[in-house]
Amino acid sequence: MSKTLTDLRGMDELSSRYGCGLNPKLKAAIEADLRFPAKAAAPLPRPDDTAGPLPENVIRLVASTYPPERSHA
Repeated sequence: MSKTLTDLRGMDELSSRYGCGLNPKLKAAIEADLRFPAKAAAPLPRPDDTAGPLPENVIRLVASTYPPERSHA
């Protein structure tokens, strides 16, 4: 997604020379997203944080080990 946003910012820079371009609020949002990506906003969970017992109302999700079935159109 960052490649797309970088391309949009570059197109805006070029088009703003000719009197058109992105909405200023959208431009500011794109620049903020490029500076602070969402994947860096939260710490990664450690395995020992999620290995213990869970409350009654929580179900542990396990990754499937088998390949998903493909449907034929």
